[in-house]
Amino acid sequence: MKLRILVASLFLILTAWPSMAGDPDYLARMAEESEIQAIAVVTKVQNMGSYSDGTLKRATFKRVYAVTPDTPKTFVGGCKTLESRWQKRAEGTVYFKLKPGQRVFVTVSTDGGAITSLTPLSADLDYVIREEPNRLIYSRGRAAILPKS
Repeated sequence: MKLRILVASLFLILTAWPSMAGDPDYLARMAEESEIQAIAVVTKVQNMGSYSDGTLKRATFKRVYAVTPDTPKTFVGGCKTLESRWQKRAEGTVYFKLKPGQRVFVTVSTDGGAITSLTPLSADLDYVIREEPNRLIYSRGRAAILPKS
């Protein structure tokens, strides 16, 4: 029981990191420094609780292509979403929409930690991630492609 409480508390703290960051540079740094950076498919989305500033979600991902070493075949990340009219957007919070089967480029602080960026995968983004990852930049919880220099 104590272990469950500890794990749940750690999950909530790690998931709250991006929501506490109003500074876009801070969010970009978190994404860049995330232990997990991968092209993945969302396999499962669980509701962990609904609050006035959003619904806490836990997503399970299946790795398709890893940018960072030691990315597990499956990994978990937490985030917030807005699902109901009674929920109000909190200033500085980044919200993500997750759907099972969705193919995304995702960064997660650590397995079981906060999702620091989530971007639906396009053909261009797929190419840059695999061939020119140095052209990736992050802003407000999304990855973008820098123009060629």
